[in-house]
Amino acid sequence: PGPRGVDFSLGADDASRTRAVGPRSSVPRASARRASAVPPPENEDEGTTTEKIATNASPPPPPPPTVTASDMMRALGTSPRRIVLSLGGATAVALGANFLGSTSALLGVLPPEAVESSGLDAYYPVNGFKRFSSSEFGYSFAVPNGWAADTAVELAKATRRAARLDYEMPRRNRPAGGGVIPDAAFGPPGKFDSRGVTSNTDTNVSAVTAPATPGFRLASLGGPTEAAETLLRVSLAPEGSGRKATLLGAAEVQAGKARAYRFEYDVDRGEKGVPLRALSNVAVREGDVLITMTVVAPREGWEGEGGKRLRKVAESFRITR
Repeated sequence: PGPRGVDFSLGADDASRTRAVGPRSSVPRASARRASAVPPPENEDEGTTTEKIATNASPPPPPPPTVTASDMMRALGTSPRRIVLSLGGATAVALGANFLGSTSALLGVLPPEAVESSGLDAYYPVNGFKRFSSSEFGYSFAVPNGWAADTAVELAKATRRAARLDYEMPRRNRPAGGGVIPDAAFGPPGKFDSRGVTSNTDTNVSAVTAPATPGFRLASLGGPTEAAETLLRVSLAPEGSGRKATLLGAAEVQAGKARAYRFEYDVDRGEKGVPLRALSNVAVREGDVLITMTVVAPREGWEGEGGKRLRKVAESFRITR
């Protein structure tokens, strides 16, 4: 018994509760100590989860197949040989047709001597010029691209050839044609007359051929200055013609396979027309043909770029055989 009559003794029921509680409360403490002494495995759950994700994930897609040029050509039904042949054929067609000036541009970068010897400048303009060649008389010269053959000269030549062939035609009915007719003449396009003939006499280039005495040489005319003065006095401005010719310069030059005299002169026609300036080349081919090639234009036309082009025509004269 306790103080003041308080009974601290335990009843049977209290004792049984104490015994039941005592052992039950002591077991968790020991288990907790043992559990804290043994650490749990690190990331056990995370490793298991990652392994499961890696196991269940689908494999990466395979890389795309590599397509080669050969595969593409097989798909298109062609081959390298066909492509090369097609490109070669297209290039040949483009060059042959001078597509977009490709042939002219290619010839323009080659040496002029090589282009002249090939004869391609007779078919394709090179640096703004095409070459005219006379197979009959063996000479050639460059013509500005865009200039046309003088149809009046072609008509006169055709008329003269017809008169020579028609031996039965009475002399009085034959067309007049006793004057000098150029073998070739070119000039800027002019206007057609009632006969369908066009001629621009103020600006043109022409070549005149004449038979020479066998064995004739250029030196037979004297020096360049003497030959030029004789030509001006006798042919271009004879006495009583109303024309006055003034020699500006003369020289001997190499013109292809022969030597030539080249001289520059002015011709004052008075009231008959504007003053003219001309550059002439005189050469003898194989000692039997005298060839005179002349470039003529109004005097003011020899200034600036126009004059450079006219001089290039005169300097392009060649004897080809």
